[in-house]
Amino acid sequence: MPASSRARAEAPVEDVRDRIVSAALRCFAEKGYAGASLREIAETARTTKPMIYYYFNSKEGLYISTLGDLLQQFADAIDQATDPGDPPIEKLRAFCDAYLRYFESQEPHIAFVVREVFGLGADIMNEFGRSLDERIQSRLQRVLEEGVRAGIFRPGDIDACVIGIMGILNMFILRRIFGDKPLERAAAVSQVVDYYLEGLCVPAARRVEAAVR
Repeated sequence: MPASSRARAEAPVEDVRDRIVSAALRCFAEKGYAGASLREIAETARTTKPMIYYYFNSKEGLYISTLGDLLQQFADAIDQATDPGDPPIEKLRAFCDAYLRYFESQEPHIAFVVREVFGLGADIMNEFGRSLDERIQSRLQRVLEEGVRAGIFRPGDIDACVIGIMGILNMFILRRIFGDKPLERAAAVSQVVDYYLEGLCVPAARRVEAAVR
């Protein structure tokens, strides 16, 4: 067996998969879904097309998995920025700031993916939405639910609040991607914490009463 083939055969499973996803993200960001070939991705990942089919079944499966990994990196950045001991309002602030900071750190890749994903059909869009809900919005939901239990946030439709907050953050991102405007991260966080939160928080007197209880 040639040395290069033996190295591929002996490479750890996670290493091969991670290399494929990393290469796919780079190729998709540079050339788009249609322009990036599996051959090119395999060469960039130092593996073979059959290995891509082994892990991901198809080009669409690879693209969906790449989106999932990208969103998981978002989630990891949020987890690292959020202190479990912080009060819900500070957790919400940290969530918003970390979400936008991660976009800034990966803007070329994320911007290209966002431009592409809306035109790639229902299956990819549905999977993207499911992954966004599972990896990102579920964390925001837990913060809001904690605030309700602590008597800080109003009880009500948490799902609608999640949509509202994500809508604010994503509109600042979309304004950057499609309008070429500065992201203004501090202004975006302020819109959530200093304005939206005014309606979400219970009146101060009731917060004091809840704390006493």
